Amino acid sequence: MDADAARTMADAGLEEWYQSLDEQSKRILSRYAGRASAGSGPKGALLSMAKSANDEENHDFALKLAQKGLELPGDEMDDLFLDEERITALVERSRHEEAKEACLRSLERFPRLAERLKEMNQGRIPQKLACRNRLIDIVVGIEGDYESAKGLLHDFVDKGIMDPSELELRLNSLQVHRLQRSLDAIYTVRFKED
Repeated sequence: MDADAARTMADAGLEEWYQSLDEQSKRILSRYAGRASAGSGPKGALLSMAKSANDEENHDFALKLAQKGLELPGDEMDDLFLDEERITALVERSRHEEAKEACLRSLERFPRLAERLKEMNQGRIPQKLACRNRLIDIVVGIEGDYESAKGLLHDFVDKGIMDPSELELRLNSLQVHRLQRSLDAIYTVRFKED
């Protein structure tokens, strides 16, 4: 199996990087090498393997693959997708500050890529975007900053990363979440007994 992984990595233009890995990483990589998209180049191969690793909840390895992909020159759309895998892995590893930084970086590049992304998704913005959805998860769930989350939702619409028809629904969802959190806090208060 390691010979197959080495051949796949060589075909993808990643032979030198593969040879630099320790034996354990090579063993793990052999699990995902067969899922590397043939003919997609180094970034594409790393992207498909990172996605497979995240799908199997091997987030540390997904992070390693996505990070290597981001270091390579290439198309900015590939970088957006690699960051999507990186964000997913960072959030799952509870590295929220790094995930937030990656989300903000993706949002900066998004206006340049919005039309291409829509073309790839039947003319619509995908419902599942880690840079958008995970950023809200962090701002609301970790930081508890509902006002910033509202601002982000409006910003998403302005940048074209969220359909305007979703705005009202998401704002209402934030309001319900905030109310639920407040009620949870009330019911968890313990009064001191005399």
